[in-house]
Amino acid sequence: MTETRTGATTPAAGPPRMAEIEINSIQPIPDSERHGTVGQQWRLWYACNANFFCVVLGSFAVLLGLNLFWAIIAIVAGSVIGGVLTALHAVQGPRLGVPQMIQSRGQFGFYFGVVLFVMGIVLDVGYMGGGLVVGAQSLQGVIPGLPIEAWIVIFAVPCVVLAIWGYRLIHAVQPYLVVIITAVWFAILGLVLASGDHLAKGMGGTHLASFPAFLVVVGLFFMNQLSWAIYVSDYSRYMPRNTSGPKIFTAVAVGSTVSTVAFCALGAWVTAIAPTASSPVTVIASVAGKWVLWFSALSLVAAAAMNAYTGMLSWESVRSTWQQLKLSRLARVAGVLLISGVSLVLALLGWQSFVTTFSNFLSVLLFVFVPWSLINLVDFYLVQRERYDVASFYIPRGIYRGWRWVAVVPYLVACGVELLFVDQTDLKGPLVNALGGADISWIVGGVVAAVGYLIAVRVAGRDAEVPAEQLTEVSR
Repeated sequence: MTETRTGATTPAAGPPRMAEIEINSIQPIPDSERHGTVGQQWRLWYACNANFFCVVLGSFAVLLGLNLFWAIIAIVAGSVIGGVLTALHAVQGPRLGVPQMIQSRGQFGFYFGVVLFVMGIVLDVGYMGGGLVVGAQSLQGVIPGLPIEAWIVIFAVPCVVLAIWGYRLIHAVQPYLVVIITAVWFAILGLVLASGDHLAKGMGGTHLASFPAFLVVVGLFFMNQLSWAIYVSDYSRYMPRNTSGPKIFTAVAVGSTVSTVAFCALGAWVTAIAPTASSPVTVIASVAGKWVLWFSALSLVAAAAMNAYTGMLSWESVRSTWQQLKLSRLARVAGVLLISGVSLVLALLGWQSFVTTFSNFLSVLLFVFVPWSLINLVDFYLVQRERYDVASFYIPRGIYRGWRWVAVVPYLVACGVELLFVDQTDLKGPLVNALGGADISWIVGGVVAAVGYLIAVRVAGRDAEVPAEQLTEVSR
């Protein structure tokens, strides 16, 4: 066994076997355990977005007021922009070998990271809860005898088991899901087309009825993709340190964007055909058959498991702020059960108002995570140029200190500026009406955060930079 600077013991041998429950959590992954290929990244991110949750999400584009033509344009635009930013974060995994949120301490400091960790936990439990609701609704459509609450509990079981086994098993199941769910998508497309002239019926013309609504939908799908950014490195941190950055970027960007657009566009199309239906999944099942619902549930297992897994990492990150962590399978399992339990309770309590609640939930995420993402990326690529002292991510009085005001101040300023342009259910900025009702808070927040951080670094001078001799030079 070897002792790391974080105080944890790590095996000296190679990567864990498939049958083993993963032991690592937030500790740096040593080179002796690095493994994996770029192809695994493509399959992982394609499969985790190729699910019927995206079908439901795609329906929002039409429900928010767009016809099918502009709905698909908005889905593509938001998914591509969010997918590009997310893929840029993915490169950090092999370079540093740590979870995404731990790496944020390099910009914001040891203690402000807790704020980000907690927001990450909220994101994880929200997405997992939503996945449990959609999966349970699918299963109830096949076997209606059980109440939805029972199905939510039943569906949670395989999700939790997959999350407990961890990184290697999550990666292992994705190649099979790629083939199965892609085949199901094409089968659904063919069956819906064969059932009538639905394409022309659902199109609704090419006129843009509302530009503000278009921006809302773009922002919705941008945040759907960017929501993966806060833990995308969690699934690339085991890869060899010198893995090609451009290849990882391309694999993640293409994999996540293609499947997201395909399944969200399917949801928008079905909703345009039958706008009064209770769910696009219900419409699909009525045309293609109830067999689709089995695959609807199957497609959501891995994504829900990933939310439980990353939520566990965020929880362990919070705990590490006040106590030294040891490598422990028991701690990992307890963390997964905690995150899954909270998600389960939320799903049981809120499944009846899922659509409205989740739409508002994504709007809030836009508000808090866009500035974080831009500061993180600017620091990684332009300021520190991929070089960090990884051990200091785990030390309260290390070179990144408790609070790095050079990042915290631009972040808070960006969030404050967003308030001027935000248009949500219970919050409307004073400049929204001047823009015709358009919510551009996510655009403004990202620009202010990136530019503000660069200015702060320039103003702070050498106080904002980590001395070169203390940095870990990253192999390229």
